[in-house]
Amino acid sequence: MPIDCKDCPGLCCRQMTKICPDYDNGKGVCKYLDENNKCSIYEDRPFICNTDTIYEKYFSNKYSIEQWQEINHNACQLLKDAYKEETNVQQ
Repeated sequence: MPIDCKDCPGLCCRQMTKICPDYDNGKGVCKYLDENNKCSIYEDRPFICNTDTIYEKYFSNKYSIEQWQEINHNACQLLKDAYKEETNVQQ
């Protein structure tokens, strides 16, 4: 099952220092993440932000699409758990 990002607070996009430093706004957040936690350059987003393209180019010979989606889902869940923990600590 593909990752559903529609209700995500931009968790991947809040890891730019680690993922794509050129897109970091200086606070670790992607400079293209808008106030609604949506990518303002989605159609032209960087390669690293497109899991489908990464899969096709680098991982399709190692994983089935279902395995790849599970890997991404698990990574997303880890980010969600860390975000919940971080926001609970700050409150």
